[in-house]
Amino acid sequence: MAVTTLYMSDRDPEKRTFTDKKEADALDKKLEFAENLRLFLEARIVGLDEEKAEQIGLLIADYKDEMLTALKGKPEVLANIDKDNVEAIDSLKNTG
Repeated sequence: MAVTTLYMSDRDPEKRTFTDKKEADALDKKLEFAENLRLFLEARIVGLDEEKAEQIGLLIADYKDEMLTALKGKPEVLANIDKDNVEAIDSLKNTG
């Protein structure tokens, strides 16, 4: 019988498991960023509810590399993201 080590993020509400520690760490880092971004948005945008702030945080975390490129002076990368692969924010699952 083989033994397989599984990794998971304690922040992941779906409790996904990974056999690769690097993948689990990447998810954990993304979820931590999204959570801190949610707190930032909630504190600064009056009337923004927690669920929408969480969805926005996850969306930005998912497209972090494109956001960084846009912030460095190439905002057109955001317009060029394949729209067929981008879910509308209302269709994102509530992960809270």
